[in-house]
Amino acid sequence: MGPRRDVSAASPPAPGAPSLRQTGVVTPEAVLLELDTAGVGTRAAAALVDLMVQGAALGLVAVALMFVDRASPTAAAVGAFVAAFAALVAYPCLSEWLLRGRTVGKMAMGLRVVTVDGAPVRFSHAATRAMVGLIDFWIPPGGALAMLLVLGTPRNQRFGDLVAGTIVLADRRTAETTTRAVWFTVPPGWDAYVLTLDTAGVTEEQYRLLRAFVLRTPSLTPGARWQLAQTLCAGLARTSRLPCPPSVLPELWVLVVAAAHQRRLHAVLAAGTGTGTGTGTGSSQAGAGPSHAGAPADLGAAPVRAR
Repeated sequence: MGPRRDVSAASPPAPGAPSLRQTGVVTPEAVLLELDTAGVGTRAAAALVDLMVQGAALGLVAVALMFVDRASPTAAAVGAFVAAFAALVAYPCLSEWLLRGRTVGKMAMGLRVVTVDGAPVRFSHAATRAMVGLIDFWIPPGGALAMLLVLGTPRNQRFGDLVAGTIVLADRRTAETTTRAVWFTVPPGWDAYVLTLDTAGVTEEQYRLLRAFVLRTPSLTPGARWQLAQTLCAGLARTSRLPCPPSVLPELWVLVVAAAHQRRLHAVLAAGTGTGTGTGTGSSQAGAGPSHAGAPADLGAAPVRAR
């Protein structure tokens, strides 16, 4: 059976509907327990790969500037400054912005930068990380500050992450394929509404957070549930255009969005594999089912109708 919710009196948002009783939510720290943040070892390895890329590029530029210097030492000096800025700031900034939180080194090590609420990084996040990275990595002794912060912060964040509001995740797709399959129950009265909810903007990381919250709710205190549900709803409203209706509990809204997104992905997977598995949203319960490689295990679980 899936995690039970106190939603018997809940209903989809409607004009004039009475406000629902607010019960509680989770701290951001509780979310991070479900996100596999990268440790200092993998991040150091990724940084080493990026350093090799940057060093190779700067080496080629240095050779070219040797010839420029003979004609114009000033132009060579300006070129050297521009090349250093491009390698140390522009490269990580543009890579993380255009490659959805990855540089060459992070791709090699299976890492990705996301915001603390699981959304993709924007240019402002990437630029902040790159600029503050000059402090993290290049103030003597190089990299010591970043290493100490990654080791000493709960979310394994360096100074650039703390300023930008980001975290670095390790790829968990392999581990997810062995996770127990769970099919989220749609709250009573929300079946038709869930079918109309567009969750295309929900990212993989956001869904992981929603899933972790729904599964952990029974073990969390009311105050913790309330805090985290508000944080998750704020992220959904900001990045996925799914604001929580004023008359709906944030905790309930997280469950509704998680159930709707699960059904959307299940339908996509079923269509791609030709299984024709139904995705009805009646009072379905948690159940086990085959996992699809590369997707969270619960997306492969066929819904089990309540008797």
